Order: sequence, then structure tokens, then C-alpha cells
Amino acid sequence: MSTTPLNSTASYVEVELSTTNQRQQQQQHNEASYGKCSLRKLLSTAGIIVALVLIVVAIYMHLKQNHHLGRLYIDLTEAETEEHDVNEVTVPFEVVSAPAVAALGTPPLSENCLECIAATATANNPAKCNGHPCSIYRIYRPYWQDAMGRVDGIDYESCVSEPNCATDTVRAYLASFARDCDGDGLIRCRDHIMLHQLGPTGCMEKPMPATNLWRMSKCLQVKEIQ
Repeated sequence: MSTTPLNSTASYVEVELSTTNQRQQQQQHNEASYGKCSLRKLLSTAGIIVALVLIVVAIYMHLKQNHHLGRLYIDLTEAETEEHDVNEVTVPFEVVSAPAVAALGTPPLSENCLECIAATATANNPAKCNGHPCSIYRIYRPYWQDAMGRVDGIDYESCVSEPNCATDTVRAYLASFARDCDGDGLIRCRDHIMLHQLGPTGCMEKPMPATNLWRMSKCLQVKEIQ
């Protein structure tokens, strides 16, 4: 009787058993590796959380111990503001941008510009308006009436005959109606002279008489202003 089939069957069984054992060992190895990997991930996550908590606690303690830093910042800001204010430069009235006048109002006229206004109007000679003295600025009654809201109330003849009151009238009028008469984007002394001579609308539409224009140009040149 032949034993070959029995030997073949035994060999096949041994191979299957060996393969099964190898699979079981591989599965056990994989499970062990997965467990180790999961543990490492868990420990890493826990470490990150602990580190974040420590950072937050450290920041809180630092702020709690140094609450005065907020006041220090305010003091420094105030000091910088004061230094900025000290370094600000006041711009003369005869060189001011038109938007600045609209936003901030008009600063006082300079004495040089007032002298050029008088020089342009009368060559600094006392004038008469409709038979009445009207100062070196040649101040007509309507001009004075437009400005009188900003001048202490006295009558027209008395005011324009008194140098200080006449000057105050000119200041008040130009402060009320200041504008860029020559259209160059700045309000300078020449704009005030044109306004004084031609009025708020006329200074932007009408040419100045030749004599007055010559006087204005000469005075501005001598005073070295614009």
C-alpha cells in the first residue's frame, strides 16, 4: 500500500499551521506597535497642554506683578504729546492754506501785512470817503458795517477816524471774509489786500486797478512777504 498521499497531506497541514502561527505573531506585533504609538501620541498631547497652561499662568503672573506698565505707557504718550505741542510752529496769517482757514479760523494779521493794506489803499495817507475821514485804509461805511459785528460798538465816523478802531475794523473784516482771492491754494497777504480792495466776490472776479496793484507789489517786495 502506498504512503505518498498521507505524506503530502501531512506536509500541507504543517505548512498551514506554520502560516497561521506567523499571521498570529504578525497580528500580535502590529497590536503591540499600535498600542505604543497611541501611548506616545497621548503623552505628546498631554505635554503640549501642560506647556500651554504653564505659559498662560506665566503671562498672568507677569501682568499681575507689572500692572504699573499701563500707567508708564500713558505717561510716555503724554510726554510725547507735550513735546509735539512745544515743537509746533505757528504759521503767519499771510501764508495759510484755504482749507486750514475753513477748519481752524484765521489767526491775527501781521503788522507788515496791515501796512501793505494801507499802502495799497491810500499810500498810507489819511483818506476821505464821501466827504468824511475814513483812515489810511479807506474804510467805507458798508465795509465797516460788515465788520462791526466783531468790533466794539461805536459809530462809523468815530471808529474810522481813530487809528486803533480802524485797524480793528480791518482785522475783523478780513477774518470774517478771508479767502483765496488769487486761486493759488493759499491765503496770503496779497489775498487780504485784494479782499480789502475788491470785496469777497470782486477779489475773485475783478482785476485790481493798476495803481493799487503797483502799490501792493512794491510793498510786498519791500516787506519781503507774499
